[in-house]
Amino acid sequence: MRKSHKQIEGRIIRQLTQVCEGAKADYSGFIWLTHTVNYQRFPQSLKVTLVFNQSISESAMLAEFQALIPEVQSALEAVVGERLPAKQIEACREHTLQ
Repeated sequence: MRKSHKQIEGRIIRQLTQVCEGAKADYSGFIWLTHTVNYQRFPQSLKVTLVFNQSISESAMLAEFQALIPEVQSALEAVVGERLPAKQIEACREHTLQ
């Protein structure tokens, strides 16, 4: 990874950590988030995944997801140079073995 890629990665992590910590306090179904990126195709390859608790209803998860999309977009706008398209932000449920 190039030095410039490491710097961008650090900025992405800082911004997403702030979103994550705020979301954990504000949204009952939200658990954590992660991202993937291929710096050869940045920012088009940047994907953010919001992870929700499997115990909340589908409608509650979708409502929280829709509310979090603009927060992620705003947080990453300075890093990406534009608003991250909503299609690059996804939701999933955390599955646990019982």
